Amino acid sequence: MTFNEYINRRRKELGMTVDELVERSGLPKGTVSKITSGINANPKLTTIEAICRALMCSVDDAMGLAPAASVFSFSEIEHINKYRSLDKYGKNVMDSILTIEYERCHPVQKMITRPFYSISVSAGFGNPLDVSPEEEIEIPDTPENRKGDYVVRVSGDSMTPAFNDGDLVLVEKDAHVNEGEIGIFVLNGESFIKKQGVDELISVNPDYPPKLYTSSDSVLCCGKVICRLKK
Repeated sequence: MTFNEYINRRRKELGMTVDELVERSGLPKGTVSKITSGINANPKLTTIEAICRALMCSVDDAMGLAPAASVFSFSEIEHINKYRSLDKYGKNVMDSILTIEYERCHPVQKMITRPFYSISVSAGFGNPLDVSPEEEIEIPDTPENRKGDYVVRVSGDSMTPAFNDGDLVLVEKDAHVNEGEIGIFVLNGESFIKKQGVDELISVNPDYPPKLYTSSDSVLCCGKVICRLKK
């Protein structure tokens, strides 16, 4: 396919007249007419580049140096032509809509950081908050996760299948833990992740009996477990 044949085919794909090609390329009408008619078969490189920019194609495609192919589909070309016919206000509106829809289809997950305490709960250690945070970890910025104040690691299988050994859980520090809710507790100096009962801390795994306590025992609630974090 010769250069002028490619240019004419591409121009028709775009629904573009010769006069429009002249306007968009910035070239003299005589120059463009000689090329489209085949009279000038060897135009200057700068002329070729100007025409290719106007036709939204590569020089390689136009000169037959690469397999000829439209950069856009017919529907995309139609949208481009409509967009170009809009005034400044219309283009601004379409730009805003395009940005909103692009972000909806390609959401970027925002992240927040929370302190991570190294002492594992349910392993008989002391208050996990008595030590300094080992590090800060990033978690997805969601309404639920924003409630959380810190992260600890679960040890053991007493809360299986709700929580497994090695799971990281997000905890709301100052939240009240109602009966039936899961929290982080320190009972007589040992930390646990358990379900709150009536004068007892309950394991989800039936193999583990409840931990009973009385008024003579030291019981401290370190917060309510919000969720298990994905590893």
